[in-house]
Amino acid sequence: MNTTTTLSRYDLPPRKQQTSDTESTCPSCQSQQAKLCALARTQERKRIARELHDELGQQLTALQQGLGVLRIHLGQDRPDLLGHIERLTSISHSAIEVIREIHNGAPIKQLQHNLISTLEGLIEEFRQLSEVDCRCNLPKQNFELEPGRAAQLYRIVQESLTNILRHANASRAEVSLERRENDYVLEIFDDGQGFTLSDILPDSTGLSGMRERGKQLGGPVIIFSHPGQGTIVQAIFPVKIHR
Repeated sequence: MNTTTTLSRYDLPPRKQQTSDTESTCPSCQSQQAKLCALARTQERKRIARELHDELGQQLTALQQGLGVLRIHLGQDRPDLLGHIERLTSISHSAIEVIREIHNGAPIKQLQHNLISTLEGLIEEFRQLSEVDCRCNLPKQNFELEPGRAAQLYRIVQESLTNILRHANASRAEVSLERRENDYVLEIFDDGQGFTLSDILPDSTGLSGMRERGKQLGGPVIIFSHPGQGTIVQAIFPVKIHR
């Protein structure tokens, strides 16, 4: 795939000034409206977290039990499958733990200690599931990133690798994270079949989710892709967010 020049958010053309009805609203009304919107979003997140915990958690527990039955029945006849069953059981257990953490409103536990080792574990898990030659170019030493932002970065990598596994038909991939002056640059590359960006709906769950996570990190998430030329997902975000 051809090398792609990194785009900076400062190079984007200026947005046109838009007028709306909210501009004529008094400041106190705007503040109250913003509080109501924030409250509604918080309540919706809690509702989704409860449903994930109750419905998906129950199904994953059933899946774990089914894998345990398979392990017993295949232990003697197909010992070559036991390693695969153990990995799937571990993945389902991790998924249950993540759902519990989402329900409790806490970030991923491992990210509070070492983001880099957690990313390496995610990439190794991807290698085993996909058999894609996935390399990682990550900082040798852990770097400081607030737990909330670390969780958003992790989710962008996770979503990108999931898309590669499902859609890319790739043989090679790479996850890189480096610091460039006052910004971090995260890139997830694959040499798969690529796609036409205009064919993806702007409000698709994966794309809109990654863009929202980029906002939480403090910068854009940009996707470069073309049929037959693979895909690059790039996130550019500041080292520190000044609040």
